[in-house]
Amino acid sequence: MFGGSGKRSLAVRSGVAAIASVIAVGSFSSLAVHENVEFPAAIHAGTCEAPGDVVMELPNLVRLPEDAPDEGEPTGAASPQVIHGLPDDTEIALTVDDLFAADHIVAVFDAEGANIVACGPIGAYTFEDGQDLAFGLRSNGDSPYTGVVLIDNEDDDDELDVEIYLVNNTPAPAATPVS
Repeated sequence: MFGGSGKRSLAVRSGVAAIASVIAVGSFSSLAVHENVEFPAAIHAGTCEAPGDVVMELPNLVRLPEDAPDEGEPTGAASPQVIHGLPDDTEIALTVDDLFAADHIVAVFDAEGANIVACGPIGAYTFEDGQDLAFGLRSNGDSPYTGVVLIDNEDDDDELDVEIYLVNNTPAPAATPVS
């Protein structure tokens, strides 16, 4: 990549590596620390490979906790991950029987609402009436997002409580040794 040898060549390579590291660490940390965007979500008919019509729009996923400040320093372990989720008390006017009547998915879209970033089929390996549903959201395409959906089916009313948690799986930057 660089011609020559000796101290100058080593200095140039070290300088380029340092600049690349700063850019990479800066982009990862800005991505992971305050990802203060909203992600549209919906229940669709169909599959993740072939989404169909929207069955129900869901509220946008927001950074959690909802009352977290926009600014601040991470505390605790290094490189904490930001979690996005539905606002508290999100309910849908569907039953589990409605959701199981045909193939349905939960799809989470990018902030612009143009592309699915995470998707999961609504289902369970075993299910008994009155149980909660828990299923995963897989990343879609090159998206780094995955998550989980929890549907509470224990209330006596005709609505289901829904929780969605979305996480960015971009790897944390590698620790740099202090010299």
